[in-house]
Amino acid sequence: MNKRIHIAWGVSVFAIACLLILQGFWLIRTIQYKKVEYLNMVNNVLAKAVETGFEEHLVRNQTIRQNYPQVGVDLDKRTIGLVWRGDTTVMSFDNENGYLGALRKVCYDFINQQSAENIVMLDSICRLYFERNGITDNYILELVDTKSGNIIATTENGSSNVNKYIISNVVELGMKSHHGLIAYFGIPYRSFFAQMTSILVSSFLIMIFLVICSIYQVKTISFQRNVAKVREEFMSSMVHELKFPLSIIKKKLLALKQEGVDNLNERQLEALNGGFDRVLHLNNFVFKLLNAWKQGFKVTWEKLSLQDSIDELVRQFNSVFEKRDVSIKVDYQLSRNVIEADPIHFPNAISNLIENAIKYSGSSPKVEISCKDEGNMLIISVKDHGFGIPEKLREKIFERYFRVARGRSADVHGFGIGLSYVKQVIEAHGGVIRVDSTEGVGTTFTVMVPLVTDEND
Repeated sequence: MNKRIHIAWGVSVFAIACLLILQGFWLIRTIQYKKVEYLNMVNNVLAKAVETGFEEHLVRNQTIRQNYPQVGVDLDKRTIGLVWRGDTTVMSFDNENGYLGALRKVCYDFINQQSAENIVMLDSICRLYFERNGITDNYILELVDTKSGNIIATTENGSSNVNKYIISNVVELGMKSHHGLIAYFGIPYRSFFAQMTSILVSSFLIMIFLVICSIYQVKTISFQRNVAKVREEFMSSMVHELKFPLSIIKKKLLALKQEGVDNLNERQLEALNGGFDRVLHLNNFVFKLLNAWKQGFKVTWEKLSLQDSIDELVRQFNSVFEKRDVSIKVDYQLSRNVIEADPIHFPNAISNLIENAIKYSGSSPKVEISCKDEGNMLIISVKDHGFGIPEKLREKIFERYFRVARGRSADVHGFGIGLSYVKQVIEAHGGVIRVDSTEGVGTTFTVMVPLVTDEND
């Protein structure tokens, strides 16, 4: 019992730990996915801000408006030429993301005066586009030289407090100036968790439910353990309290039968025999309780007359159940009558099968017993025509303390240890027990044990 409880606890703790680890891996992978998704959004918004916002800034720029550049396009050569303040620039716009991209880069060179002014202008444009697309987290912009990698200007200051975990793509700005724009963001956990609120809350509630179920399971197992312990202690105490007085009564009745029956009339003799049979029956029951409590015993191998043992059992049951019109028929097909078996437990096991057949057969029990040997196997079957056993319960009937809740055992009292004891005895003799039953028709228990040969015979 203790080992099973510890295994159950260990499995429960291991399962919860595995679930927590899986939840942790899931959370990490989800954050990584959100990080990639966030970076893609930043790249798209930054490119859109530079492409669209910067072009709008160029249109409004007073320097450009006061002295427009001269633009020439050679469609055959796929080139564009710009002349502004005597400065001529010719480029292939196929290599510069099209006509508009080339125009933007050249215009950036035209208005490029001081990096500090450029970074402020770019910051105002990017902030507007970031906020339009729901990006409200703090960021840092850097203007870098794309050839050397040196930082030309940055919006970072002592109060920025931005960890550079998410780094955008470099957006090129000029043709001659070779400026590039980079945006840095920290990991926006608040934004991530806000998007996953429903999933996280559901997972948390499920985890709490599983923990509560595990605690309830542990408490239930502990309670069942305490109940089983109390029951075992009760069984032990009851058996030891019954053994001594029963042995005294049995000895006294046996002495009375052997010495003082001459002066008894037929009615008195019948009452004495009936009382002695009932004491034997109760004594056998105590043996069943004792061995069910011990969960194991050693077989004492002795020579036993099988026919005499079963005939004595039949006589006892006819005496005990004489008011119920019991019919017990025995068919012997034995090549040898003397077997090697435990002289107490083996007859008790067969007695229990006969008793069950009588108890679960209604008002007029009809029991058929068959004894035969095939090869080196002894086969004993006990058949009744009673209530039958539901198919789903046929394996459980051999468990200790198990009794059918209704129907078959509704009017029959017992402790649910009889068939457990029978199985224990038969297996101790190296045999097996099988059950074949049909509800409303009857039940047949078949015992098969190997015949033990005495080397001295």
